[in-house]
Amino acid sequence: MKLAVRAPNHLGDGVMAMPAIQALARLGPTTVYAPGWAADLYRDLDVMIRPRGTLEAADVAVLFAPSLRAAWEARRCARVIGTDTDFRRMLLSHPVRRMPSRPDTYRALATVAGASVSGVPRFEVRDADGVRTQAEGHVGLNPVSVGGAVREWQGFRALADRLQAPAVFYGGPGEHDAVYVHAGDHPTAVGLSLPAFAASLRSCSVFVSNDSGAAHFAAACGIPTVVVFGSTTASRTGAPGVCAVEGPPMVCRPCYGRRCTQSLECLAIPVERVQRAVEEVLRG
Repeated sequence: MKLAVRAPNHLGDGVMAMPAIQALARLGPTTVYAPGWAADLYRDLDVMIRPRGTLEAADVAVLFAPSLRAAWEARRCARVIGTDTDFRRMLLSHPVRRMPSRPDTYRALATVAGASVSGVPRFEVRDADGVRTQAEGHVGLNPVSVGGAVREWQGFRALADRLQAPAVFYGGPGEHDAVYVHAGDHPTAVGLSLPAFAASLRSCSVFVSNDSGAAHFAAACGIPTVVVFGSTTASRTGAPGVCAVEGPPMVCRPCYGRRCTQSLECLAIPVERVQRAVEEVLRG
């Protein structure tokens, strides 16, 4: 059986989909259509990686991306499995109801294709990925999110100033200016490739992040991770095994929108709460 897989569009979702993609690859030759980070992220999976676009004809297409466009791009495939979202139900041969959590949704999609999904995302660091360039035992901080202000807790600088361990501020490609605003005088590591990021995390004692792709990747690398959930929730998009610091309860949570009408009250999380979580992880 020949399979075509449309990977999610964002890194965090891509990490969450790893066990499902690995299970699909055991069914037969599998091509994954994905953003540029996929070649590194899925390097240990037995799949072929191609850029996003129209899927070649296949026996089964599994769409982890929930968009109408992704369904249209899979029109050459005999069976098309995807969530019944974004008005695309008519383009799916096997519509699947979206589950409360992303990993459960991805598991359900792969199960319909005949795969048996198990385990959690894991990214194996290689010696060739790079050397440890940051201070041993440092606390990694990731203050920026592609989701924008609705996902970004503003206490990272204050947290770094309170910590006894050295702090290093991380950021993805194109996030230099945004990271520097948070970092102040603290060292930064911005724009690293995923393998280089993983190599740097080898010397990280705990990684502190917004709910973001970087948090999922750090957890997949086996790094103890503290995640600040403001508008989002750990039950829906949290990485397995992370220490979650949740924002105050609000009727509008969880929210995955780009704008807030409530003055970002969900992100009013005291620095002391996050600091206690970091210290507990360091002790444990």
